[in-house]
Amino acid sequence: MSAQSRQSCPGPGSGQARRAIVNALFGLLLLLLPGTAVPATAQEAAAAPGEYRLLPGDEISVKLPLNPELDTSGPVGPDGRFSIPLAGRIEVGGMTLSQAEGAIATALRQQRIVADAKPGIVVAKYAGVVYVGGEVRAPGQVPLTQALNPLQAIIRAGGLLDTARSRKVVIVRNALLTPHRIETVNIRDIVKTGGQSAPLSLAAGDVVFVPKSTIAEVDLFIDQYVNRIVPNALHFNVNVGHGATTTTTADTAAATIAP
Repeated sequence: MSAQSRQSCPGPGSGQARRAIVNALFGLLLLLLPGTAVPATAQEAAAAPGEYRLLPGDEISVKLPLNPELDTSGPVGPDGRFSIPLAGRIEVGGMTLSQAEGAIATALRQQRIVADAKPGIVVAKYAGVVYVGGEVRAPGQVPLTQALNPLQAIIRAGGLLDTARSRKVVIVRNALLTPHRIETVNIRDIVKTGGQSAPLSLAAGDVVFVPKSTIAEVDLFIDQYVNRIVPNALHFNVNVGHGATTTTTADTAAATIAP
């Protein structure tokens, strides 16, 4: 083949051919590499940390602005499913709101009811609660409206009392079931690290119990078992040092014991 004919015939070395080969290889690489595909629905997308996940018993309202005839409200069933008109019962338990919206839109599309639904979900009543007790200002139930760590739950219960042992707060996991799993957490560490040292987020039914500090327990013992059974003028004071030394003194200067 002459040099002239070689120049007139575009081969694999030409710029256009090289670009076509590169584009084809790049497209093949995208298909082969894991994690490069874009999720088709919101249900398949990763949830952002701290997003609330629907629980059985939650009261929700589903609105479809483009198809108001399909609007509905009610509870998420014990099986985690929610009823949508014409589409039946759809699994939403354990999903974030955006994931549940995606699941509803997918079900409506697959059943040829609405090709491109735009559902929106509002939680009217939260079923999930955690229980906070012990040395907090307002012990009781704390609604689980979002992912909470122990510090956040304690703050919602009014915060710690001065008598709280903040270095060893007890977390009882799955308190409504057996067997229980018990963990302890240092609330001061959570404050210092901004929550990075907190255990996993609390789940519905967990119990956060804040015990009394050592000093508070000693003071309570003295008050209940000493000061209340001795004459009123005899008072005991308890001094607990930073070391292992604990001293108890009795102020008897003004004590008068009736015969």
